[in-house]
Amino acid sequence: MRMRRRQQQFADDKQAFLEAVAITARASRADKQDYLGWTGQRELRISAIVDEAFGVKSFYFTDPEGAPLPSFEPGQFLTCHLATSAGEKPLVRCYSLSDRPREEYYRLTVKLCSPPADRPQLPPGRGSSRLHAMQVGDRLSVSAPRGGFFLDPRRRHPLVLIAGGIGVTPIVSMLASLAEAGDDREVYLFYGVRNSNEHPLRDQIEEIVREHPNVHQFVLYSQPLPDDTQPDDYHEQGRITVDLVRRIVPTGTFDYYLCGPGGLMETMVEGLLAAGVPADRVLYEAFGPASIRKPSDTAEPATVAAGPPTRVVLANSHHEVDWDNHCESLLELIEELGVAIDSGCRSGNCGMCAARVLEGDIATVKQPGAQAPEGYCLACISVPKSPLVLDL
Repeated sequence: MRMRRRQQQFADDKQAFLEAVAITARASRADKQDYLGWTGQRELRISAIVDEAFGVKSFYFTDPEGAPLPSFEPGQFLTCHLATSAGEKPLVRCYSLSDRPREEYYRLTVKLCSPPADRPQLPPGRGSSRLHAMQVGDRLSVSAPRGGFFLDPRRRHPLVLIAGGIGVTPIVSMLASLAEAGDDREVYLFYGVRNSNEHPLRDQIEEIVREHPNVHQFVLYSQPLPDDTQPDDYHEQGRITVDLVRRIVPTGTFDYYLCGPGGLMETMVEGLLAAGVPADRVLYEAFGPASIRKPSDTAEPATVAAGPPTRVVLANSHHEVDWDNHCESLLELIEELGVAIDSGCRSGNCGMCAARVLEGDIATVKQPGAQAPEGYCLACISVPKSPLVLDL
């Protein structure tokens, strides 16, 4: 009997040790935002396409030769290089991986971006339109998963996950990873969407909630359909607010992960910080043109404009201009001058617009998803803090 207890204790200690080693290894990798499963581009095959909701499809990508796919951190994204007309550069778009890491496939869940309601004459999103036009069997060039918004394996506090619209995709990756690992921390998921027609990945989320009593879901519909019912489809009508989160979540120390459109993110991040949540416990990723600015950097461009004009020099193309804040980023200024520079996501995620800084300092206007190499800046989210010389 005593021997069996010792053997069981040894087995428990060994399992705890192996889990600690795994967490340490993942944490070491997570420390390096530039860790990549492969370098350059790799061709993957679309093996399945699933209609998830109105205008939303999931694409399952596999290796054409059946090779296992490298792991990634839950919450990271895949950079897609979408073919365009002959002779044109591919469109580069970043889409969050929407399932837990699996060797068999990567899943992207992508919403077809329609024109804004107040500007219906505009064309739909070029990247999402091209992806939605692809079929099973088609191949796509992708860069390895990356990004600074992910479920940090070193943090062990209970979690509040907040998502709006298609921003649920990285959150589902986190949720599925927690469920697969048997993580028993309390998890509160708040999800806001228009109605049941636009409620993607619902079955997967509800299955996780049913099977894991530590996971709690609260769904809000802003425009429920006549057939949408409470609580079967949603819990309340309206939008996610800090007051709602504080009403549902018990008092305690939580880590907050948020992803959604800019308006939701601005409101929630500012509200959580104002409510006393420490900034290092609020981790977020905004998508679309209204991406949220980092609180510490929101005043940087104004500070630059307050003094004498800041000179920006493009050394190779022999351009010298004064920065006057009419452009929102160095990328906009460079393009305005007609200087060739690669770009993709335009939100600090894909790393395509990295430019070498020869002299001077820059500020970033939002939290980057990709880490620029030493001595470089991401032009799409950078502005000058001092006279600046770029290797362009």
